[in-house]
Order: sequence, then C-alpha cells, then structure tokens
Amino acid sequence: MLDLIVNSIGVVAAVVLVWWPVRAYVLKTQDNSEIDSITVENYLQKITQATGISVYDTFRKSTEEWSVSADRIEKDFKRYLSSQSVPYYVKDFVRKSQKPIDEFYRGKGTSLTDKRLWLFYSVLVLLFWGGAVFVSLYVFPYIWPEEFRATIHIGPP
Repeated sequence: MLDLIVNSIGVVAAVVLVWWPVRAYVLKTQDNSEIDSITVENYLQKITQATGISVYDTFRKSTEEWSVSADRIEKDFKRYLSSQSVPYYVKDFVRKSQKPIDEFYRGKGTSLTDKRLWLFYSVLVLLFWGGAVFVSLYVFPYIWPEEFRATIHIGPP
C-alpha cells in the first residue's frame, strides 16, 4: 500500500513536470491564432477598463497622431454608438495598443524561461521524491511492527 502511495506521488510529480511546459508552449503558440482573434470593439473595451477612461475619451486620445477635428470626433463617436463602426484613427490606435493591453491582461511572467518557476518545480519534485525515499527508508521501519519487518526486509541497505 505504501509503495502505491509513493508511486502515485511520483507519477503526479512527473505529470506536472511534463504538463506544465507543454501547456505553456500551447498557450504561447495560440497567441496569433484565429481562435483568439479579438475584435476592435473588445480591445476598445479593454483599453477603457485598463485606463479608467470612457470610450469617448479613448476616441479623443486616438486622434493625437491624426489631424481630426472635434466635430469629426463627435460624428464618428455617434456613428460608433449607433452602428458600431469604428473610424480609421481609432483602429490605428487600437492596433498600436494591442501588445501593451495583451501584456497587461495576461501578465508578463509565465514563460518557459522564468527561472523562479523552474526553481519552484525542481524543489517541489525533490521534496516529493526525497521525502518519499526518506519516509520509506528511515521512518516506516521504526513505526511498523517487528513481525512485519522480519518477514520483509524494510530499512536502509
């Protein structure tokens, strides 16, 4: 029974060590896939949530690189509210803001090169395997009854 528990712990640790890099690789390769394609409206919503300003202020902010009059901004914003059509200067602003917004929402960590994660999982595996070996060799032989230890040699070699 003890061997089954120790082996189960080892299998779980091995599965975690294999699953984590595979999952990180799969998530990294899906960044540019069509499945995760987010529309301009969704990015507008993300920008307004991240910055804490309204969509109208985002429209005004997006005109800093373009020469667009205030009347044009008003008309384009009203058209956006009625038909969800986004003007060219807002699309350009959203396109330029996609990378920072994605980094903000995803976080900057969790990559295969994150040394802290490698260290954490290495120590975790060493604790699982080392703890299992220590318990099976040095703790259980002194806990189990003498009759059981006499029939099966349990303990350090």
